[in-house]
Amino acid sequence: MARATERCLLSVLLLAAVILPTTTHASSGGISSEAFPVPASGCNFCHGGGSVPTVELIGPTAVAPSSTNEYTFRVFEVGSQDHAGLNIEAALGVLATGGVFATGTQSIANGTSGLDEITHTGPKIAAAGMVEFSFLWTAPASFTSATINAWGNAVNFNSNTSGDMASMTSLVVTNNAVPTSTPTSTPTATPTATPTTAQAPDCPATTDGACMTGFGKGLLLIKDDGAKSKLVAKFLKGPALTQTQFGDPLVPGGTIYDLCVYDDAGDLVHAIDGYQVDRAGETTCDSKDCWKAISKDPPDGKGYKFKEKDGNSNGVIKILLKGGDAGKSKALVKGKGANLASGVPALLTSTTSATIQLRASDGVCISVDVTDIKKSDPDFFKAK
Repeated sequence: MARATERCLLSVLLLAAVILPTTTHASSGGISSEAFPVPASGCNFCHGGGSVPTVELIGPTAVAPSSTNEYTFRVFEVGSQDHAGLNIEAALGVLATGGVFATGTQSIANGTSGLDEITHTGPKIAAAGMVEFSFLWTAPASFTSATINAWGNAVNFNSNTSGDMASMTSLVVTNNAVPTSTPTSTPTATPTATPTTAQAPDCPATTDGACMTGFGKGLLLIKDDGAKSKLVAKFLKGPALTQTQFGDPLVPGGTIYDLCVYDDAGDLVHAIDGYQVDRAGETTCDSKDCWKAISKDPPDGKGYKFKEKDGNSNGVIKILLKGGDAGKSKALVKGKGANLASGVPALLTSTTSATIQLRASDGVCISVDVTDIKKSDPDFFKAK
């Protein structure tokens, strides 16, 4: 196989589109996403064995309809993995090559969707510790928001697909012509209702390979003891993330979050389907807003935080979603009391590791593996 087959496949997706490697080898001259067989695996269907890279997607997060905007995707060098490539697809709007770092990119048609995609022309070597690509996206004439998901595969250019690894990040782009809701000076009483705009993300039966990885540390602690039950899930030292990548739980019908836990076989521990927070825009958490922005409202803030001391949201009492530069982002989910799902530690007693994934209904999914099991019995599980 020629050295050009060491191509990094980088998928940048809008909405639900996903990019996968070919069934036999990475494409040397670029490829459209229709050729990839397993969406959940991303580039890792073909490439593997390397270290997870940090990836970063940068560009405007609020744009005008029909405007053309430039985005930059960075794949950070990790060890000997100093080359990268890309494939970009958009379910909305129009993609085109362009921008400061457009060298090594080309447009290619997707025969299934009929849309143009952006892909690589050859492996691109890192400069100053990163590989940078740019592309242009023209927003639709009418839209509310769009999510850009970006897969980055850092490869070692050793003439085969071993020693490579991919990770994913996301960026939510909103229509800046759509007015945002603001609180009125005289609130009116309205009945509490379950938001219906955002659809519950739910937990897949197996781990979702499209979730963003790259977190340096994780923690899962579950105690099953009735009213004294406890849950702690941490995602620490993560990849570059922005506030809008987490969605927006501040508005009625906004983002819903699910915490999903999987065993070492990648199978869902089904009792944990109950860890869902569907309280977007509500003001019924201790007579205060359930959700608050960190520093500023989207898209200019750092993230979101949720607090409800009684744990009425399936036992969850606190959520922290904080963006930042690579190595600075983090997420935290805490729960306590009898409303937590029961029987979970018992389902993890035979596992040698666990995977935690936090899913947003209209935002990013993040994932971390905890492989160092500190304690495991039918009533208590702790792993880092």
